[in-house]
Amino acid sequence: MRRVPLLFLPVVLVGTSAMAQVITLRTIPQEGSAPKFMDATAATTGHCPDILAAIERADKGLRFAIEPQSAPIKRIENELKTGRIDVVCALLDTPLRNDIAYRVEPPIYQVQERLVGRREDNLPVRSIQELAQNGDVVVTQSGASYAADLRNAGVKAVESPGGSAVALRNVESGRARFYYTNALTGAYYIRAEGLGSKLRLHPGVLNSSPSYLWAGRHLDPSTVQRLEKALQSLKRSGELDRIYLRYETD
Repeated sequence: MRRVPLLFLPVVLVGTSAMAQVITLRTIPQEGSAPKFMDATAATTGHCPDILAAIERADKGLRFAIEPQSAPIKRIENELKTGRIDVVCALLDTPLRNDIAYRVEPPIYQVQERLVGRREDNLPVRSIQELAQNGDVVVTQSGASYAADLRNAGVKAVESPGGSAVALRNVESGRARFYYTNALTGAYYIRAEGLGSKLRLHPGVLNSSPSYLWAGRHLDPSTVQRLEKALQSLKRSGELDRIYLRYETD
């Protein structure tokens, strides 16, 4: 997989003949989203880079250029809207994303939405409704699609800038009772931040949502169809599930 600054990369690279044309699609890693995209200098490794590499193997005419510097979700959405990037890996379905991009089927994986809380906190929370009734402050990652859903359900949800590491520190310090996140990310940052003795993933999945690859509406429909065909092949072969399982820990 080629990883070079997007500023110098055209969307289409032409080989020695028209038949050798390779389409290069640009994307940006999401900050604080490991193991989807690993942090710091390893931002071009992780769950999503593995999926993009698998798509390249399934369709030899597609390449992905991953910008080395990560960005928050809202900036990524804006870059997709303006056409500066071409695809975004593994985001949930929202009206905005459907307006600015094509939702490529099938879903990449199912996001298991869970709570991270302090280890000694034994409050059972079995549903979002119970979370709202308790009245506790819950942090989410800034720009997370489920932040608005939580607020609409009556949860005191606060979007935390700075990614998952900052959100976990808010729970550790008592500024919030829970961090609402996906299970993969929650488990990863508890370990990465050395907070296993203080924080834990609380039992129970509060919601399960499909996560998709999104392709900008400026792209040729034939390119979107190729992405969809490649993902369908990876789903049938079980490769999407195998990639997910490589990162699944609790």
